Amino acid sequence: MMLPEACLPASVARTVASRRRTLVAVIIGWMLSIGISYGQSYIFESPNTCEHMSDEAALQSLDSLEQRNFVAVAGHLARRLCHEPKVAGGLGMFAGSTENTAMVSGCKGRRARYLGELLARYAHQEWVLIFTADPRGNERLVVISFAGDQLKNIPLEMRKSGLNTGTILGEGNMVRVYLWATDHSLDAMVQSFADAHQGKVQEIVGKGTLAGSDSRLEAQHVFDREIAAYERRHNVKLSALLWTRKLHDLGLGETKSHH
Repeated sequence: MMLPEACLPASVARTVASRRRTLVAVIIGWMLSIGISYGQSYIFESPNTCEHMSDEAALQSLDSLEQRNFVAVAGHLARRLCHEPKVAGGLGMFAGSTENTAMVSGCKGRRARYLGELLARYAHQEWVLIFTADPRGNERLVVISFAGDQLKNIPLEMRKSGLNTGTILGEGNMVRVYLWATDHSLDAMVQSFADAHQGKVQEIVGKGTLAGSDSRLEAQHVFDREIAAYERRHNVKLSALLWTRKLHDLGLGETKSHH
């Protein structure tokens, strides 16, 4: 049984406290070294409302007006709330289906959840995932990085390794796969997939929040309530922009990408 620090001799208590501070410093230092700050959140959301898209259809949808508009809207709203946010489009895998999706990073705390709920409401989604980095958390955002400039075939290759849920982003000459892990059941499959692509595995410790509902209609009510509550507390009203022509016309002039 471990004794509380108050019951330990003073010299031992100081040593325990010092080691604890050192461990926290090491964790935070590691987070900062790969560009992760304490409290930073990652928002995973898709504009897609089609059911059971194929890998090929999801890949083609990355060039759609739906995707370009959503990425532009996400960037516009994020810049109103967050310091130097980043928005990246890619593929999302969930429950055996693949879809066009996006990840927003650079936001912190309750602002990140507010932004995620705004985007989910805008796109009429059922769920939004917000993962927040926190060295005290007991969950992980696993990031697998490997060289590549094509997203094609990555969903199929992930499934071959037993990975059926995740977000796949192309960033220059790198592919990054993000997986939310609430336990260690995926570890062997992650390592198998990473080894097959000579990839590097990083883990961001923290806590994931899945907001919404399995019913699209009920999810809209959930998001409306949460958005209204945040706006009352913080005297902000970005929800008023959601149905404006300005937002719905964003992305019209964007150049199509090829994957």
